[in-house]
Amino acid sequence: MALGKLRIHFRNAAGQLLEQPAGEYIIIRYTTGPRHFADLQTLLGHAKQVLALRRWHKVIGDHRRMTPFTPEESTWVTECWLSMPRTRMHDFYGAVLLPADVLARLPINEATSEATARAMTYRLFAEEAEAASWLAQLG
Repeated sequence: MALGKLRIHFRNAAGQLLEQPAGEYIIIRYTTGPRHFADLQTLLGHAKQVLALRRWHKVIGDHRRMTPFTPEESTWVTECWLSMPRTRMHDFYGAVLLPADVLARLPINEATSEATARAMTYRLFAEEAEAASWLAQLG
């Protein structure tokens, strides 16, 4: 699936935020190594703003190189970031990119099925092209 050129919207020590206008989604590409909680909050804050501004409802979360979330970060993502205002949002979809070795260790039904976490329906992928293809089917 050929899409238009990605635009870098924001970048900091936690990662970068890219826009895919042709597919109407964003990509949050996390960096390797340790990060400051404030950097993660800022990165995801920009992501939330872009989604609201563009009225988009799809995101690829590229976790392939990132250090796993700390318990504090996980709680904040679940309780704060995923609590997007439903008045401006359709259903919210996330394609989560995990390293292939991590996907291989997951039970097959977990790795291939769609799941719902709080406010987001998501699916796990190893490749960005597969994730983009899934998001394109969602309209």
